[in-house]
Order: sequence, then C-alpha cells, then structure tokens
Amino acid sequence: MNIYAWFGLTAVVVLALLPLLSKKSRTKMEIRKALLNVAVVFGIIIAVLVFNVNYLFALLVAFFIFILFDKKTYTKKRLIIYGSIILVIGIAGFAILRDNPEYVLNHLKDNPQTTSLYLAENSVELITYQSDVVRPLASTVKILIAAEYAMQIDAGQLNKDSSVPLADLNRYYLKNSDGGAHEEWLKAMQSEDKIKNNEVTLHDVAKGMATYSSNANTDYLIDLLGISAINERAKALGLAQHEDVYPIVSALLIPDHIKSESMDKKQLIKNLEAMSMEEYRTLAEELSEQMKEKTIRIEDVTFDSSMDEQKVWSDRLIGASANDYGKLLAAISNDQLPTTASETIRDLLEWPLQLNESNHDRFVHLGAKGGSTAFILNDALYAENHNGDKIEIVLMTDELNFWQGMLVRKNMNSFESKLLGSEDFRLEVQRELMGV
Repeated sequence: MNIYAWFGLTAVVVLALLPLLSKKSRTKMEIRKALLNVAVVFGIIIAVLVFNVNYLFALLVAFFIFILFDKKTYTKKRLIIYGSIILVIGIAGFAILRDNPEYVLNHLKDNPQTTSLYLAENSVELITYQSDVVRPLASTVKILIAAEYAMQIDAGQLNKDSSVPLADLNRYYLKNSDGGAHEEWLKAMQSEDKIKNNEVTLHDVAKGMATYSSNANTDYLIDLLGISAINERAKALGLAQHEDVYPIVSALLIPDHIKSESMDKKQLIKNLEAMSMEEYRTLAEELSEQMKEKTIRIEDVTFDSSMDEQKVWSDRLIGASANDYGKLLAAISNDQLPTTASETIRDLLEWPLQLNESNHDRFVHLGAKGGSTAFILNDALYAENHNGDKIEIVLMTDELNFWQGMLVRKNMNSFESKLLGSEDFRLEVQRELMGV
C-alpha cells in the first residue's frame, strides 16, 4: 500500500471514532457502527499486508460488507441504488478482468508518441513501430547487464560459484523501493536452502536480478562488472542508441541529496529536471559508491519519494530503442555469444520455462525480462518453438496513467501470447500499426 492508501484508511478510522467523543452520540448503535468501520479497515490492512490481497479488491469487499451490515440497505430505494452500483461495478470488473489483447494493440495505435513495438520472426523484421525511438528501459536494461555478466563468466574473469555475502548486497537495498522484489528473492533463497553462512553464490545473485528483478543485486553487479565494461558491451553488440548505464537504486537518493531546508517541492522538481544527464549519472555513481563504502547507511534511509520525484527518476532511467533490444534478443536466441556465455544468459532469462511447465509444450526456448515503474511498462522476450521458428518481441510503453497502466499490465501477457501463437494476429498488428 502506498502513502495515499494509508492516509485514506487512517481518515476512515478517525471519522468513524470522532462522533464517539460526544457523550450524546455514544449510543450502542453508533458504537457498533464505529467498531465495524475500524474492524473492516484492519481487515483490509491484514488482507493486503499479510495475505497479499490486491488493495482495490480488498476495498471492494469492504464496500459490500458495509452494505450488508447497514440496516438502511434493505429498503426498496436503497436496494435499487445499490443494485445499480453493483451492476456498474460488475460491468467495469468484467472489462478489467477479461483477457483483451486488443486493448494493448489499441493503446499502441492511439499513443505513438509514448509506445514502441518491435517484432522479428526468423530474423525478418515484421513490426518496427516507433522502434527507433529511445525510451526509458526500467528493469529491461538488466538483459544487457546479464549479457556482460555472461561474457565475463565465459572469459574466466568471474566465477559463477564464488560466494557473495548478503551484507554486500544489503548495502544497495533501499527498502520499499522495488515492490518487494529483493525480499521475494531472499525468501526463495531461504526456502531452497541456498544461503550458507549468510552468503549466496554469484550466479544466484544474477538470477535474483533477472528472475526477481532485485535492484540491489543489479547495482551490486553493475559495480562488480564495471560501468565502462557494460557500456562497451552495448557498443560491441551493436546497440547504437543505448544510453550509458548507471546505478538504479542510488538515483532514488538524488532528491534528498540536493534538497535544502529552504527548497519546496516545486523547486526541488525544477532543480532535478534542470540537471543534465551527465550530472545526474555522475551523482548516481557517487552516491552508489558511498552506499558501497557505507558512508551512506542505506538501512537508515526511508523511501518516501513523491510521485513527482518518482516521475523524474522514471524519465531519467537508462534508455534505448526497441530496435536495440530486438538486436540483443536475437544475439541470444541465435547463439551469437560464445558457448558458455550463451548457456549462462539463457539460464538467467529462461525462467518462464521453469515458472510454468506448460510453456515446454509450446517452446524449446522462452526468455524474457520486463521493466516497470508507476509510469512505464516494458517487456522484451525471445521464443523458439518445437519447429525451430524464432520470434523476438520488444514492447515499450511510457507516460501511463493509473487506468492505462492497470489495463496494459492486465492484458500484456495475452497480447504477447497471441503474437507468439498466431500468424494471423501478427499480420493484423502489422497492418494496424504500420499500414502494411
């Protein structure tokens, strides 16, 4: 839950208890109503934080509970009103919950300034919709970092079985900043008994970056591999539009670093936007080094960036074009990397085959890495079916509002699945987006 959710729930509790301050209002009915409100709020909190129930779904259930326990509900007028509300919610719910790959297609078509789609089949580019435009990659950049890791393993510069202390990773971990990705990875390591003496293998760190999208593991690897080596790898792979890599987590600390006591929120955003990308990257690298050296104790930092600050961070994330990542995926899918490097990076990216056994029925190889912020939703994947046919897909979206983000996220999997499985749909998308 974000800060707005907490504020809203707190307001409900305060408003429920406020009438009880008056002795005249402290009747059994009012006390019962107040206790019900408080109980429902705590029920929402427990459902979301303990049982990982979707916040909006929990709110919807709470709404129905209020209706059921309100005696006024059971009048003809109220039944008509609530029946109408339920009907509207039901229709909206159906629109949201049903698989609708056409929604993603329509979003792409309606938003050419903020979206890109690249699709190649058996080395032939079929769809290159706005695919030469540089957009923020978010976590999709981790494919490039995985490629450099794989190449250094192949060259013998790194040993995938070497041990990494968890304390070294924790220096880069900013709590509540990655959607719980790092914590989920740690839970998986514990359940698989892969933590020995508070250490994990380097390859498990890389898997935590690729499979769980841990930003802490990513920044650790960026430092270990070397920023210049990663940037040179992008050039060697022919990623002509790829921007220079810099640490992800430390960039979140930039607003607090440049903020002064006299600076209000508007001035802070103005100053952030006025920074050149060179200044921004350099500062992110300096802060990351301080995190590594523990000059900055990241465990003492509270992540409470406003949405405006997060928007600046999102906009300034490392960028590249869909063409670049189509080329990178093709290099992996077509085994253009050295043998050991190819095996290593496939092991990192082909987690969808391990996650869902049914994918083996359709594919020999299926690798993917997505990336998202509150405003971005990207995905890059390659697939090879049992007939040897290969497809690479890169989908990039930016400037998403809440509603668009929810629907694109809901329907992206069905859109990509249909692209992978249906030649007719690929041709339809090609016609709709490119007029071919």
